[in-house]
Amino acid sequence: MLVVKKDFQPVISDFMNHFFNNDYFNHLEEDFKVAHPKANIVELDKEFSIELVAPGFDKNDFSIEVEDDRLRISAKVENQTEDKKTEEEINYLRREYQLQSVERNFKLSHKIDSSKISASYQNGILKVQVPKKEEAIIKRSIAIQ
Repeated sequence: MLVVKKDFQPVISDFMNHFFNNDYFNHLEEDFKVAHPKANIVELDKEFSIELVAPGFDKNDFSIEVEDDRLRISAKVENQTEDKKTEEEINYLRREYQLQSVERNFKLSHKIDSSKISASYQNGILKVQVPKKEEAIIKRSIAIQ
């Protein structure tokens, strides 16, 4: 009888490669109907600036609402099939992205003047300016003794 050492490394490597490269995780993401885009928030002297990454939208697709000290930013994707092929008619070899509806919610401080919130959309970045109330802007210098 000949004893042969079994090498399990290729089996484990093949399993791991198959598991992480079979688009399993991509299917999980596609199951969710709303994406949560990345955001940068910057505090300036007189306002907060929120930059939201949302490429592929038009500025008219966005909805910005304030309710109960919450800022809600959303954009809904409407399926427009006029003069376009349906998904079944398109033969994708690989599909890595799809335009999804997006939504983000931010809790607002009592220092925010929600009546003066403004927004602009350019090059896939939605910029929302959230101004502070005048009493929140007051600064004072303190002398060191």
